[in-house]
Amino acid sequence: MKKFLSILAIAIFLLSFPGKSYAAAGIFASGGGTKTVGESFTVSVVANGAEFDSLQGSISVSGPVDIVSFSAGSATWLPGKTPANGTAFVGIVSPTNSLSVATIKLKGKSAGSGAVSISGVKLARNGSIVGTGAGGANFSIERAPVYPGAITVTSSTHPDQAISYEETTVTLNWNKEKGIDGFAYLLDQGPSTVPSKDITSSNSTATYENKEIGAYYFHIRAHNSDGWGNTTHFKVNIKEPDPKINTELQKPLITEIQKSESFINNISDGTISGLKIIGTTEPNFTVNLIFSPPITLPEGKMLSIVADDQGKFEYLIDFPIGSGHYKLITQGQNDKILTPISDETIFETSQAKGGTINILTIDDTDSPKEEVKSAGDPSPLFGFGLAKDDLIFYGLLVLIPLAFAIVLIVIFLKKRKTKKIITSIKSK
Repeated sequence: MKKFLSILAIAIFLLSFPGKSYAAAGIFASGGGTKTVGESFTVSVVANGAEFDSLQGSISVSGPVDIVSFSAGSATWLPGKTPANGTAFVGIVSPTNSLSVATIKLKGKSAGSGAVSISGVKLARNGSIVGTGAGGANFSIERAPVYPGAITVTSSTHPDQAISYEETTVTLNWNKEKGIDGFAYLLDQGPSTVPSKDITSSNSTATYENKEIGAYYFHIRAHNSDGWGNTTHFKVNIKEPDPKINTELQKPLITEIQKSESFINNISDGTISGLKIIGTTEPNFTVNLIFSPPITLPEGKMLSIVADDQGKFEYLIDFPIGSGHYKLITQGQNDKILTPISDETIFETSQAKGGTINILTIDDTDSPKEEVKSAGDPSPLFGFGLAKDDLIFYGLLVLIPLAFAIVLIVIFLKKRKTKKIITSIKSK
């Protein structure tokens, strides 16, 4: 302890008097430069340039910054003389030619300029001054850049990115925020392309014509005085046109449903096969048949047939189907052109009498339609046009009151007969 106090006293004594100065040695600050509001940075204060065993000086921070931390180096600092902002420091060390005096962390809080200044510097070795140089660190705080925000892209031709559209002209629109001086954008088939840093246009709409079928991506980013914003990606899907009905074409017509030469009536499993469906449509159109209830198709079999040059077609059901009632509609198709859907044809297949086929409703353009009852309808009875269930109902309506009347008449006659008998007895 005695030795420490002696060294300390010598250091204070020597630093109190001027000696030979070595301007190359001293205490210097580094770490300034241009910073932004909200940005943190570090300034280091270091003593170097000559061998020394004691040092003193002062550190001062100025400008639009907050001091986040101020850490003193590893010297032995005199009481109340530790490095801090705006105060003098004094310390002793084992002989060295470099020492971290302080590490200061700062944060810009507003635009402006400032500095970490070093003053009153003395470095000594064995009581002799070896350096008085000082150097601060200047900095400037600038406004933090405000880059353009996210761009919202919409499309009047392809509004939903998850849906495919037939339209081959793509029209895109986007928002333009205040301060935007231009946009960089392009349309390609890569999902994450970033446009180059060249302004394409300052407009807020773009149109691309005659695009082929496929998936496209529109990429756009905005520019303002601070720089470029992030890229927005918008997907556009173009599909093949769907088939469309040409109302100027005629509906297909089922003219006949009949047995073919290969007709089979399989009673054991309740199926028949070998039905021939005959009709007409537009020449060389493919006729698509839709059954209700649906029929089960063998693998590779399609419910379609191509009409001939005169528009006639014959579709052969050469596979088993269940007997019963079916509804059938048809539609002609030639690539993307559709005919109107046919009228509904209802037919019945039965296994009775070796197998029969009956059309229950027909389209007859040359003669009035005859109303045909569907299977299961009751037949007229007794020439009155009443079905069996109707006849029973109306019969009951007549019989019940009739029976009641007969009962009343019987009761009346019995009472009258009884009265006559009583009168006859009394007269005797």
